[in-house]
Amino acid sequence: MRRPEVRHVAWLAAAWLFVCSNLIAQKRTVWDGVYTATEAERGATAYKATCAACHGADLRGDGTAPSLSGDDFSFQWSDTTVADLFNRIRKAMPPDRPDSLSPEVYRDVVAFLLQFNKIPAGQADLDPDPESLRQISITAAPR
Repeated sequence: MRRPEVRHVAWLAAAWLFVCSNLIAQKRTVWDGVYTATEAERGATAYKATCAACHGADLRGDGTAPSLSGDDFSFQWSDTTVADLFNRIRKAMPPDRPDSLSPEVYRDVVAFLLQFNKIPAGQADLDPDPESLRQISITAAPR
């Protein structure tokens, strides 16, 4: 019987660790406390200043701008990632000045949207790393 070379075994072990770590990372959801209440408070202030005119103070939209709450939010964003939500807001909002706010303000607004939709806060702000945001799934509430 031929023994595998050490470098092949090491390569296979590294590949297996990479796959396992990605599977573990992808299991993180918004229900794991991915933002802080302080971050959401800053987001509420930014939302009122830049978003509420179209989406409403109650986040229900105005007929032209979509609702950002309740079943409408769940339908639109379930099975996506926080990065998807962040990038959509950053690239399209405000409609007259897309991508005009700082990344921190956009993340704060995302935190506010999560809080408004009854997703609980955690102990750490949303990670500014785009790859990290891609690892957080937006899912229906756990049962």
